[in-house]
Amino acid sequence: MNMQKYKFMNIKTLFLVCFALTFFNNSIFGQAKDRIGKVVIDAGHGGKMPGAVGKQSMEKDINLNVALRVGKLISENYDDVTVIYTRKSDVTVDLYKRAEIANKNKADLFISIHCNAAKNKSAIGVETFVMGVDQSEESMAVAKKENADMLLEKDHETNYSGFDPNSPEAYIIFSLYSSAYLNHSTILASKVQKHLVGNTKMVDRKVRQGQIWVLYKVAMPSILIELGFISNIEEEKYLLRQETQEIMAVSIYNAFVEYKNLIEGTSKPFLPVPKAKGVAANFTTEKSVPIDATVSNILTENQSSSPALDTLPPTQSATLNDEVLFRIQFFISKENLQTTDRRFASLKEVKKYNENSFWKYTTGNFATLAEAQKELSEVKKKYADAFIIAFHNERKITIKEAQKLLE
Repeated sequence: MNMQKYKFMNIKTLFLVCFALTFFNNSIFGQAKDRIGKVVIDAGHGGKMPGAVGKQSMEKDINLNVALRVGKLISENYDDVTVIYTRKSDVTVDLYKRAEIANKNKADLFISIHCNAAKNKSAIGVETFVMGVDQSEESMAVAKKENADMLLEKDHETNYSGFDPNSPEAYIIFSLYSSAYLNHSTILASKVQKHLVGNTKMVDRKVRQGQIWVLYKVAMPSILIELGFISNIEEEKYLLRQETQEIMAVSIYNAFVEYKNLIEGTSKPFLPVPKAKGVAANFTTEKSVPIDATVSNILTENQSSSPALDTLPPTQSATLNDEVLFRIQFFISKENLQTTDRRFASLKEVKKYNENSFWKYTTGNFATLAEAQKELSEVKKKYADAFIIAFHNERKITIKEAQKLLE
C-alpha cells in the first residue's frame, strides 16, 4: 500500500469515528422506560426497495402484511399504547427516516419486521437481531442485506456520511456502539424468538447481534425479526400462507404482551394462537446454515422462575435463609468483568451472575420493591436500560413471585 492511499484510509477512518461520536451524543435522548406507551412497527423495505426476492414473492409484501397485523392486534387490545408505523402501504421509506420517525415520537420500542435470504438455498429458520458488534460471516451477511437499501436512496452519500454497507472498513463506526438499550432489546428479542419458534415449529436460529443501521440509529430498545428465508422454496411457500402470517403476528403480539407484563408488573393474558392447517411448518429435514453458539446464545429473561444462578464468585455466595431481595440489573457483557471494575465505581453492592453465556451485573440489595424503585431512578441517570429483578435465596424469580413470597 502506498503512503498516499494509507493516509487516505486513516483520514476516512478518523472521519467515520468522529461521525459516530457526534451521532451518539446527539441521538441518545430516549430512556428505556418502565411503561410501554409508544411502539413503532417497521415493515422492512417497500416501494422501490423490494428487499429479498423469492420465486413467488418479494420480501416487502410479507413484511407489510405481518407488520400491519401486529400493529392492529396491539391497538385492539391496548388502549394505553400508541402504534406508529413507518409505512402502511407499498411506499419507499428511507432507512434514516425510519429511525427519525421512532426518535421524533420518543417511542418506547422499535420492532422491525423482515424476511431473510441467503446464497445457500437450503438455509431456513427464524432469527431475531439486536444491535451488536458481532462480525461473524452470517451476521455480517444479514447486516449488509438490511443496510443495502440506503444505496437505493437518492442522496445516500449525504444521508449516511459516505457509509458504504458493502465495505468492511465502514463498519468501524459500530465499534463505538453503546449498550444502553441492550438489556431490554435482548429480553424482547428472546421472547419474540420463543413465541415464533414455539408456534410455527420452524428452525430456531436464536437471538443474535448484528451491525444493522436502523437498530443503531434508534434511541430506544429495538429488535429486527427475520421471519424466515424466502430464498428457500418450501419456506417461502409457508411464509406466503395467510394463516402463517396470522400465526406469526399473534406470536409477535404475545411476545410484546409478555415483555410489557414484565416491565410494568402486569398480567395481561396472551391471545390464542390460530391452528395451522395442512402441511406442518417444520422444515428440520433441510440443512440450515450453521450458527455459532457463542454468538446466538443471547440472554433470555423468561417470566417463569429461572434456574439457580450458574456462577457466583465465592465472596458473593449467600446463605440460604429464605431471603427475598430486589436488585437493579444495569449491565450485561460477554466478558467476565470484576465487580470492582472502575466503570462500576459509582455503584454500591455490585454483584454478577451468569445466564445463557452472558454476565449480568446488579447493584443494591433491597428488602422491598419500594426501596429498589427509589434507587432505580438514580441508577437510570447513568444506565438508561436498568431495571429491577428479584431473588429468592439467590435464585432469580419474577417480581410477582417475590411479592407473593413477601405477603
